[in-house]
Amino acid sequence: MKISAIQYAKTLNELTLNKTHTEIDAAVSGLAELLKKKNQTKLLPKIIEKFNGIWNKNNGIVEAEIISREKLSNELRNKVSNYVSNKYKAKKVLINNIVNESIKGGIIIRVGDEVMDGSVDRQLKNLRNILEM
Repeated sequence: MKISAIQYAKTLNELTLNKTHTEIDAAVSGLAELLKKKNQTKLLPKIIEKFNGIWNKNNGIVEAEIISREKLSNELRNKVSNYVSNKYKAKKVLINNIVNESIKGGIIIRVGDEVMDGSVDRQLKNLRNILEM
């Protein structure tokens, strides 16, 4: 039976809950050896991604990708962080600001599969759709 990346991630999460650093190191080493033995090391990036998602969910952490024309100022970063924190009831928000000079302005917020497009392009498209009615 083939074990999926999510199954490995869930197992690793269970093995590391409330453990010391030494015990965690042993669990991770054991997983690495198992993956090597089963010739499944290619699953490692997906296992890490899934484990991070489980860890974040269990600890009230939300990762937000913010796409903007320029690097976010500290003030705007804090406003976005507060917005995301309130919307998702997060204890902590990790922001990854991606600068994309092709957008005219505004920001696009991506949290998981949800996208909140506040870009100028999106606003202009919405306005165009309203005017064409």
